[in-house]
Amino acid sequence: MRAYNLVVIVKGILLLSSTAIAAFSGSGAYNASVPRWQWDPKLHPLANRDRGQYLNLSSGVDVWYTSFGKIHSTKTPVLLLHGGIGNSNQMFNQANYLAKTRRVILQDTRGQGRSPFTNFDTFHYDDFARDAIALLDYLKIPKVAVVGWSDGAITGLNMAMNYTSRIERVFAHGANVQANQSIPGLNDPIINSDSGSLDSDFRTNGTAYAANGRVRKRAADAYTCESLSPMPERCSAMESGVPKMWSSEPNWGPEALAKIRCPVWSVDGDHDVEVQRNQADAIAAWVPFAGQLILPQVGHQALLQDVTFFNFAMGYFLDMEYDGILPSY
Repeated sequence: MRAYNLVVIVKGILLLSSTAIAAFSGSGAYNASVPRWQWDPKLHPLANRDRGQYLNLSSGVDVWYTSFGKIHSTKTPVLLLHGGIGNSNQMFNQANYLAKTRRVILQDTRGQGRSPFTNFDTFHYDDFARDAIALLDYLKIPKVAVVGWSDGAITGLNMAMNYTSRIERVFAHGANVQANQSIPGLNDPIINSDSGSLDSDFRTNGTAYAANGRVRKRAADAYTCESLSPMPERCSAMESGVPKMWSSEPNWGPEALAKIRCPVWSVDGDHDVEVQRNQADAIAAWVPFAGQLILPQVGHQALLQDVTFFNFAMGYFLDMEYDGILPSY
């Protein structure tokens, strides 16, 4: 492992949008003047005070990781995978909740957060999946459940496709399976609109309408790369490199997702304008016996915008008994 001077406690303050400031001013209680799906909550430390270490992979890439919680629990350990251009603290609510009953493992994806962007040039989901499996090998963990958000959810699905014996189940929140989000297309059985996504605000009296324009992907990043990375001078290169991956990856069809042999829930917010609804529908349709969950009145950041409901659904899924890939009741 390589030694880095790691800044663990972030002292900077996230510059929130005006709507986010309105939603979280004062006590941070719900403010009905701002739709919850527009909230941009700030991130907080993990329950272990963000203590972690580096694993130097055989590829020469260094990945920051941490593991805590009930290490000897009989429950399957959970690997939490954060969103693109982000870091593990995006999952702090879920990690701290799950650590009360089971072991949790988090890693900052290669080149992002505390993991330096060095010894590789381009970003690929296949590499993310290989890195995660290498970490599990190092920790001697034979099988995990995966909770992933956005890029982390895509990585979780990749792992379930290509490392089937290592993945018990996947809670995939905000994933897309086509880089251009064009398949199965705008004649989606659930949403038939210009973009396949919905949005609304108080200018429209809360009425949902098709969100026109380019669908963008964004990560809630209260802990900035510049504050966390041992190589902050490479953060700009990372922030340019990851979107290049988004322009061409992933590119999966029914044949790829049909390889998954574990329980999967395809999860999205009903007001996610960054990932089209047809993507959640495709995952639910193409993964054998997958379930689908559309979370109410939240967007792409549902795991931060409605923590209570999100954690309940996540915990329910993780604790559900399965007879093969179908739930048993």
